[in-house]
Amino acid sequence: MDFQTSILGRMNGVLYRCKADAEYTMLEITDGIQRIFGYRAEDLIGNKVRTFTSLISEEDVARMDETVGAALEKRTDWTMEYRMRHADGHLIWVTETGGGVWDDNGELMYLEGSIINIESLYQRIDAQTSEMRVTASKTGEILHSLRYLKMLAVNAGIEAARAGNAGSGFAVLAAEMRQLANASEEAARAITSAQKRAS
Repeated sequence: MDFQTSILGRMNGVLYRCKADAEYTMLEITDGIQRIFGYRAEDLIGNKVRTFTSLISEEDVARMDETVGAALEKRTDWTMEYRMRHADGHLIWVTETGGGVWDDNGELMYLEGSIINIESLYQRIDAQTSEMRVTASKTGEILHSLRYLKMLAVNAGIEAARAGNAGSGFAVLAAEMRQLANASEEAARAITSAQKRAS
């Protein structure tokens, strides 16, 4: 098996060359399109059965057109993430890196690039985000409990003051409770703030 065939067979994505038209009419596309997304390459070539645009989530098409157009105008490559629809209907997150190819006269001939399946990455990010939401919820509960602890410490300090010398040991305990509650509250708020920045 030759080098390119071997590598392409392992690649979790596809390579393509297409026209710079509204449908991104495929001129060439590797067979990963069937292995990963469930569509036959020959059905996409020349829009024989379906267009490439029809595989992209309707919500992402306009953003794709804008990104590609801006890159072509500057004659730079583009990299973007969007969702492609698998033949069975579910959406898959992909990242695409592409660029235009111009002839010697500066005329745009076609677009080419790679499309890589990154769905597993998005699933991991979503799982981590869910964990952060659970942690944030628990942090909120901790803050509520700490506010209650601070109130108890204040009340304990008042009672200790009323008891005079007999309550001196209790006053020390109340002060330590306040310090612990304040330090814990600051830590909990810092965690909450960091979570908000991360999200």
